[in-house]
Amino acid sequence: MTIKHVRLASILILIIVVVSKQLQILYYFPIMIISLEFLNHNKQYLHSFNFKILNAVFISYVLFICIDRGRPSQFNVATELVINSLEHLLFGFIICVKASIYYSLFKKENKLKQQTLILIALGFNIFGFANEFFQNWYKQQYLWQVNFDSAKDILMNIIGSIIFIIFYSKIDKRIHNQHHTIPNELK
Repeated sequence: MTIKHVRLASILILIIVVVSKQLQILYYFPIMIISLEFLNHNKQYLHSFNFKILNAVFISYVLFICIDRGRPSQFNVATELVINSLEHLLFGFIICVKASIYYSLFKKENKLKQQTLILIALGFNIFGFANEFFQNWYKQQYLWQVNFDSAKDILMNIIGSIIFIIFYSKIDKRIHNQHHTIPNELK
């Protein structure tokens, strides 16, 4: 998926958000767009990573959230629980992948060490924990409330980030181009 496709998909996502009245997604939407614009204007990202696949993964995840949250009908309670759990598990996984890419770009490292992966996952989970309180604020609930749904979301975020750490080496082989060297002009 090229940057032009990302932009078209972003317009579709924005339309889905507005039509389905899932306006809380608008808080995250600019961050996603700015992040993808930055990555797709970074020569190292375009050279060192399979950027078309990564762009498709990042956009597909946001599209999945929009479709899931914006659909007019609901499934039974158990199915809804599984879908929402999957959404948060993927959130942990995908945001950790994106954070690892940013780390690789800024530190100019292709292969990240286990310690770095753990720090990325830890940083994400602090963000994920804070995000649950932001959602409480948005829903006009008691800010520091951690109900069953919030605890489940936090747990799924943690599991997603652990999956990222466990499978990083396999992921890294798929997201990096075959030549793992960074050209001198990009260093």
